[in-house]
Amino acid sequence: MVSDRGAKIAKEYDVYWFAPGGGKEYKIKQAVPSKFLIDKDGIIVWKYIGKDKTDRPSIEMMTSIIDEYL
Repeated sequence: MVSDRGAKIAKEYDVYWFAPGGGKEYKIKQAVPSKFLIDKDGIIVWKYIGKDKTDRPSIEMMTSIIDEYL
């Protein structure tokens, strides 16, 4: 798990979406909740990119995926 202050990682992995901002017609670019499992060689072996800002994998799903790749 990584904290992504400034959305630097989200920008690099292109996991952004446009959402209404401030109740107006403005569209604001926001980071999409995303999870990546990266192996020791830096290869992405699994990823989950949410459909909206509330879409996240469950803890059970995450622990199962991690166990599968360990």
